Order: sequence, then C-alpha cells, then structure tokens
Amino acid sequence: MKQFEYKVIAPAVNLALTTRQYEQQAQELENLLNTLGAEGWELVQKADGFYFFKREKSDLSE
Repeated sequence: MKQFEYKVIAPAVNLALTTRQYEQQAQELENLLNTLGAEGWELVQKADGFYFFKREKSDLSE
C-alpha cells in the first residue's frame, strides 16, 4: 500500500509592498515551489496562507 508524507509551509507575507518588492516575493515563492517540486513534493492545496504538499514515501525519504 502506498504511504505518503506531508509538508506544510506558510510563507511570510508583507501586505505593504511596492510593486518591485511584490515581484521579488513572488519570484522567491516560485523558486521555493520549484525546489519542492524537484524534490518530489506535490502541491495538493493552498488555504488561508498555508501550502500543503505530499509525496510518496520511499526508503530514502527523511
């Protein structure tokens, strides 16, 4: 039977941002999501500022 492990992240959000700061923050989040995807994490839901990921467990998973 498949088993999964889960990860929850809550990126810091600053509501008072300039356009440049907003773009920089968006790029940082994109980089984080791409890194997690490369590690096998799949985004399954975003709710209330939290991002929920899962990936299938393997013998090599930490």
